[in-house]
Amino acid sequence: MDNEQLQALYQIGGAVGIVIGASIFGIRWVVMTVRAMKETPPKTEKTTIITGDTVAMDRLASTIEASSMILTENNVLRREEHADREAMRRAIEANTDATERIIAVVQDLRPEVRELTREIVRSGK
Repeated sequence: MDNEQLQALYQIGGAVGIVIGASIFGIRWVVMTVRAMKETPPKTEKTTIITGDTVAMDRLASTIEASSMILTENNVLRREEHADREAMRRAIEANTDATERIIAVVQDLRPEVRELTREIVRSGK
């Protein structure tokens, strides 16, 4: 084995040692933390003190409430606008149908109007 290979093996061994040491340290730390959590129950105290966080949360809640009201009003307006559009669309469709019927009647009358025009021209009046 030459010197470079030996040096590489030492480096790999050192890295493995560091990883093993860190793993053992990490496992010990987790075990100690779990034991400490089991031994000391969390403390809960009831307080009536208003903190800055409480004031900020109250302001945030009122802002969210105002925003919700605005969104609700916008939704109502959108529904009304949608209903208006639907009514306009139905009116346009009804007008289009009526126009198509008028055009059909005019096309049916066209030969009769031509014949009547020819009769008027023949009679000279």
